[in-house]
Amino acid sequence: MIQLTKKDLIRINQEVGERGQFQNESSLDFALSQVKYKKSWLYELAYLLRSLLTDHIFEDGNKRTALALSILYFEEKELEWDGERLIKNIHLLAKHHHKSIEKISRVIKNALN
Repeated sequence: MIQLTKKDLIRINQEVGERGQFQNESSLDFALSQVKYKKSWLYELAYLLRSLLTDHIFEDGNKRTALALSILYFEEKELEWDGERLIKNIHLLAKHHHKSIEKISRVIKNALN
């Protein structure tokens, strides 16, 4: 089970080549508060991805952070995924600024083999 904190997300953002500087910290606070109550890992990931891709919690590197975070969840659950499809789906979510957790969940689930 993944228990992410703000520091973990900052570290992931830094690992993808950015500074870990917040642009919209309150969105991350909300996402982390929702993750505590969700039983499904997919909904947890969807809340965090919405925060990254729609609300742009970091100044830069939100899509790369979303990709790294998705892979972290998939590896934790020992799931197989299609890398190209995952990248395409993250770009799709970022482009259309999806806010629906259900829609984000379906799009991310679509990247699984």
